[in-house]
Amino acid sequence: MKKILLIMLLLPFLAAAQKNYTINGKIPGINGPAKVYLVTLQGGAWKETDSLEIKNGKFQFTGNVTEPQQAIIAVKRTGSPRSGTPKDNQGFFLENSMISIVGTDSVKNAKISGSVSDRESREQEAMVKPLIAAIMKLQNEYGEKTKDGVFVKPKEERTKAGDSISKLVIEIKNIHVKFAETHLNSFMGLHTFNLYVLDSHFDPAKVEPLFNRFSASLKSSPLGQRTIEKIEIGKRRQAGAKATDFTQNDLDGKPFTLSSLRGKYVLVDFWASWCVPCRAENPNVVKAYQALKDKNFEIVSVSLDAGKEQWAAAIEKDGMPWIHVSDLKYWKNEVALMYGINSVPQNILVDPKGMIIAKNLRGENLLEQLKTYIK
Repeated sequence: MKKILLIMLLLPFLAAAQKNYTINGKIPGINGPAKVYLVTLQGGAWKETDSLEIKNGKFQFTGNVTEPQQAIIAVKRTGSPRSGTPKDNQGFFLENSMISIVGTDSVKNAKISGSVSDRESREQEAMVKPLIAAIMKLQNEYGEKTKDGVFVKPKEERTKAGDSISKLVIEIKNIHVKFAETHLNSFMGLHTFNLYVLDSHFDPAKVEPLFNRFSASLKSSPLGQRTIEKIEIGKRRQAGAKATDFTQNDLDGKPFTLSSLRGKYVLVDFWASWCVPCRAENPNVVKAYQALKDKNFEIVSVSLDAGKEQWAAAIEKDGMPWIHVSDLKYWKNEVALMYGINSVPQNILVDPKGMIIAKNLRGENLLEQLKTYIK
């Protein structure tokens, strides 16, 4: 009875302890002057959160995070080059818990424990690692070219290799989905759902039921709120949704508004001059435009470029005589963010009433695909 009472009395203190993190490092092989850095991913950029001197091979960081987040622990020895990222580093998931980093002479080979999120992340990495290795092997073998840029392997073999890669990609996706389904009370389960299930081409109607199965606390967390927003944005590019209107400047700096084309079929194409797959797809888009431009059809290309010169040069070189717009904000292009575009090429087809009727139509048979919708 006394033990139960003692545990009850300690519960508030145990709960309070979980509101902070403590990182204890023990690497006796680092016996010379050295400094350790804690770097976290903030707003899409790595930023130094804390740093201190390593004494007798030991160090300790304390602090708190609102939710688990990606971090890097890095060591720089005195006398090493000041510029660049220290080579002795290791990434992990930081959370409010007692985290231990134990090694012999380096951080990169040290064992990190104590973070549930990090442990679950590593478990997941272990499951997909052999599949990723298989993909890379196929890409290296069948993507090899001569000095003249000609593929070494014949087309038939490359096609089979491509099919194998596609199957491996699906297998990886299934692993992530299964992980999310079996970790409905875990931050890493929701993180996996947000990152891998909500990929570039997710269908909101298919993925939302799984999201609704996560615990109420996770759904109301900062990650949960970001996930809800991502799903809602995804709905904006679904067939049957009304195309969200936008205004963005063209090459001449004049504002163009999507709804000004109401009454026409419009292919809104997201691309960039630096995007190799986009440039490879452009001949198919040009072919379709030439065949349909006199049939109540128009194309509006939204570029995720950051510089006007490269953008304009690519348009001219690829012979793209339609409407082009961009705010030159790279991945932060406001129209791309509005439609949840995080990879290119992507597109949506809008009908004369301003409704989305299809998305991601492309390939050598793009023209035939468009003809099935354009009446």
